[in-house]
Amino acid sequence: MNRTKISLIAVFCLIAIIGILGISNFSNSIIPVAISANVLAELSDASATNQQTLIDKIPIDKIPIDKIPIDKIPIKKKQIAYLESETFTAYPETLIAIIDGLIENGWMDKLDQQQWKSIVATNDSRVIWQWLVNNDVSDRIEFVDTGFHNLRDIDFDREEYILWIQQNQQLDVILAMGAAAGHLLATSDHQINTFVFAASNAVRSGIINSSDDSGQDHIWAHMDGYRFERQLKAFYDIFEFKRLGIVYEDSDAARVYSAINELEALAEEKGFTIIHRHVPEPLLVEDFEQYYQQVKAAYAELADEVDVFYLSIASIQPEWLPELLMSFYENDVPVFSQMGNLEVEYGALLTVSVMDYTNIGRFGADNIIHCLQGEKPRDLQQTFQSAPQISINVEVAKMIGYKLPYDLVMAVDRAY
Repeated sequence: MNRTKISLIAVFCLIAIIGILGISNFSNSIIPVAISANVLAELSDASATNQQTLIDKIPIDKIPIDKIPIDKIPIKKKQIAYLESETFTAYPETLIAIIDGLIENGWMDKLDQQQWKSIVATNDSRVIWQWLVNNDVSDRIEFVDTGFHNLRDIDFDREEYILWIQQNQQLDVILAMGAAAGHLLATSDHQINTFVFAASNAVRSGIINSSDDSGQDHIWAHMDGYRFERQLKAFYDIFEFKRLGIVYEDSDAARVYSAINELEALAEEKGFTIIHRHVPEPLLVEDFEQYYQQVKAAYAELADEVDVFYLSIASIQPEWLPELLMSFYENDVPVFSQMGNLEVEYGALLTVSVMDYTNIGRFGADNIIHCLQGEKPRDLQQTFQSAPQISINVEVAKMIGYKLPYDLVMAVDRAY
């Protein structure tokens, strides 16, 4: 067979291939464009060995996406934003766990692990977010530069924030931390996929309809509706107290995140008395000094009246605990933390932690990935129940003269 026949066959084959490509379905707005006559002419004169080289000259955006080799498919990065209710230790912990979950699933393929460890150590969600923005950490995900917001920021306006979302329809997911952030976003005023974490009870907070159905296609919230009930029962089983003290804000929201309903139900079942004090949560940075003084005074009053104290979720920074809890130490009153390990490390006696950040992060990351691949948040599983972990502060136990029962010693997961 002479060279002319070979060239004609090559041209006919190429025309057939182009015909196949031309009638294929296209996606992501890639439009078929005719290959130039110059390239066709070159192909007709080329040897079989050089034809593939010439075909490679065709721009990638001129080829239907279903015909592009997998390693050359242009991927539009998914855009993620973040909203937190306030500056609170649980929020960066949860954000870190979600990122770690995305890493495990291969969605953060370019992240530098050593740098990541140093950023994680800050436990500051704003610092973490800015690092994710400034570094090329993924071929699939983009952390939006203007996407970090905190409800307590002095310039934050709720109506303007919803307008910002409406004007940024390219967003794929918003991560919401805490009940207040979740409640703001659980609205039909926008349709951006929203994943709510670190809300004590997303149903009672009015974020979702139930554990099984969020009620809106674009809304999802992590649920473990019985976690604080399990925690409080464990606390009672350890101490079998008669008088329990607690300080919380007198508001519907605080009753939810401080687990007051669960506490009152257990008190009725077991027959113990709840002695409480109410202290308003700080709204601005300048309110914190007065807030801590009020909390300290409330603790001092309760220390003379109670057998145990339940340190409920509040705006208290852990480093303040040694000073704030001094009245309880002086009266040998055990302090049980609702929040978890960090408060035990800083001065609470004990916690039965129901905040398994690592596995909550894995669960959340898995659901976020399903959403980014096309599933509706409403169709995804919302319930994940954390396994309880017992942590104890040995130095505080010595300070108040508490001797750990042998069975408790054997059950402890972490000691400080």
